Amino acid sequence: MKRKEKARKGATKSGGKHEFFVVNLTKEKLKGHVLWKSSGDEIKLDVNGLEPGKGSLRKQFYPSYGNRNYWRWSERDREYQLNCYDGYTYAIVTISDYGIRVLATDTSPDTWKW
Repeated sequence: MKRKEKARKGATKSGGKHEFFVVNLTKEKLKGHVLWKSSGDEIKLDVNGLEPGKGSLRKQFYPSYGNRNYWRWSERDREYQLNCYDGYTYAIVTISDYGIRVLATDTSPDTWKW
């Protein structure tokens, strides 16, 4: 699947920038990619080789207000739904032995202390 060229950039009410990244919570290197999709738009982030306990680079995505957001890891058949709108600038996609989960926040990962 490819990103469709007609993605509606800034289609949220605030028109802000949205980014997602993947955190590997498994004991193995990841394979495949994570796909975000909403209302016909798709963004793919390659996670092949992502080490355990590490995070991927950030990738911009374009949620549109009123449409559902779906997240899918290519190595599993299930989709996860979490809508990201105005107040949530970042989506953290976690992949663990239990599957995929998505957390939304407006706090930049650049400010996090570990």
